[in-house]
Formats: sequence, C-alpha cells, structure tokens
Amino acid sequence: MLPAVIVLAVVPALVILVLGIVARAVAAQRVTALVVQYAPERDTTVLRDALLVDADRRAASAALIDLAVKRKVRLIAGSRREPIGVEMAPNVVLTADELTLLEALFGPEHTPGRVRRFSSDRRALAARLRTVVQHTEHALARDGLIAPRRMTWPGTTLTILAYLGMLVEALFIVFALIDGDWPALIATVVALGATIATILVTPASWRRYLPAARPKREHLEGLRRYLALAEAERLRVLQSPSGAELRPTDAAPEEPHDPLSRFHLHERLLPYAVLFGLEREWIAKLKLEHAALDRTNLDPLADAVDVTVEVATALDAAGSVLELTAAVGDLVDSGGAVVDGIGGIFEVFSS
Repeated sequence: MLPAVIVLAVVPALVILVLGIVARAVAAQRVTALVVQYAPERDTTVLRDALLVDADRRAASAALIDLAVKRKVRLIAGSRREPIGVEMAPNVVLTADELTLLEALFGPEHTPGRVRRFSSDRRALAARLRTVVQHTEHALARDGLIAPRRMTWPGTTLTILAYLGMLVEALFIVFALIDGDWPALIATVVALGATIATILVTPASWRRYLPAARPKREHLEGLRRYLALAEAERLRVLQSPSGAELRPTDAAPEEPHDPLSRFHLHERLLPYAVLFGLEREWIAKLKLEHAALDRTNLDPLADAVDVTVEVATALDAAGSVLELTAAVGDLVDSGGAVVDGIGGIFEVFSS
C-alpha cells in the first residue's frame, strides 16, 4: 500500500505545495529600491500608495492618521471601552478622497447626539471601507498602474486540487487504519499536512501591477527601507536625514533643515509607517527626535508633539492599527458639536 500512497498522495501533495509557494512568490511581485527615499511622491495619496504596496487592510487607518498628521482632524482617545473621537479642525480644505473616507467611516445615517460604537456595526463599516478601496483600485486601473481584474485562476485551481487531494488522503488513512499499515498511514498524514499547507500558503487572488507602476512601487520600497531604519544610530550610519532633500513646512518655512522642521517631515511619514507595519517603531523614532529638540522653544514643540501623542494614544486605545477605524465614535467639529453626515462636513468647512 505504501507505494500507492507515495504515488497517489505524497507526490501530488508535494507538487501542489511547491506550486502554491511559487504562486505566493509571484503574487508578491517584489521590487528592489536602488536608493532610500525620505518622502512619498508628490502626486499621490496614502490610499493609492496603500494599494500599490498591497496594504489594503491598513489603508483606511493610514488615511485617517494622514488627516491627523495634516492637522485636518484630531484623534481623541478615551479608553478601551469608549470610542475614539475624531474632531475636525476649522478652516481647512478636504479633498474629494478625504471627504469620501470620512463619509465611509461615519456613514450617511450618522445622527447628532448618538455615539456610534462600531462593535455592533462592523459589517456595514467594513462594506463602506471596501467600497472606498475599490474606487481607489478602479482609479489606479484607469491610470494604467494595475490590471482591471485580479489574478484568480492559480489560487482557485490549486485550492480545488488540494481539496481533491484531501479526499484521496482521507481514503488512504481509512484503508491504512483498517490494514494496520503504519508506514502508509504516516506517509498519508505527511501528504495531508502538505495539502493543508498548500491551502494556507496559496493566495486566493492578487493584484497585477503593470510596468507603469514599477517606478512608484520602487519609490515606496525605498521609503519602506528608510522607515525600517527607525533607530537613530542606524539612521546616522545610513545617511543623516539632514542631508536629505527636505520640504519647507508650515512650522519653519524659512529653515527646512532645522530639527523641528525635520520632526514635522518625519511626523508626516507616520501614515506610511502604518502601511508598512512599522508604526510602533516610527513613533518611538519621533519620540527620540522630540527628546532631542531644543526645549527652550516650548510653543512650537508642543504643537509638534501633539499628533504623535494623539496617534500613539489612539492606537493604544484601539488595540491595533487594524482596529483603529472600527474604534472611532463621533465625528465632531472644533466646538464639540456632532457633525451629521457628509452635509455636516461641508457645513463645517464652509463656515
């Protein structure tokens, strides 16, 4: 019986496992950055970049943190039992994508005076956020950066073969137990393990990036490399951020190379740290930079650290980045009044 098990169970199981690993490697579509990047490209958004690095699940949270970093909203965390408040700043301009995100988070049914605890509304919230991601995906397809349809046939084919293999293996296990053929039983269990591993490792589908997306994805990979070097000593070994091309900020438009300006520059990378799963390390990096700032300049220093503290507190209250958008409660204006739906958002910024 053992030869039959090897030919009909073990060999096929190992073959589809190898194919599953190959499919996963192909789906990753990895790129290599030749240089480290210190800022995202100018003609992009966090949502678009999230899809270019396959960080769909983190896209909404990163976009919300991006609004906080740009001082368009404030994240106000209570406790783990209370929702995270989002306060809109006065007299700022929201883009169409930002308005769409806020509408997705709070929903058109949002009513004044009611705290929305999304623990009971997670499905509706997830559906709205998926719609936002899909609209962004369609925009990338129109721009020729990704294929209109995802690649699905390898995952479907291998999954079907895996389930068929499990049926064969189940029969061999029964026969091996009846005959008391322990070598055949052990070989079948090994084959079953390989088959289960195939189901786990094979991606169901993946986004196909077109050649036009490669430069953008290489830029994002260079940014990921920079964010991964969050420790101050390693950053100095690579290249001091003061040697990078820095953009003027509102805090120090005339001197973009001073420490406070660099702090603001690095603070604006927080949404991208979220996309790459490096938010904790990058917040720690910002705290190191904050500690190194001139403490005699208290007013701008307080303004600089606000967002970092708010984001860190909100993440702690939510439990994780993936739970951040599900933990938000009311959307309020700068006076504390609850904003009612997208119409209320327009009213805030037109006043």
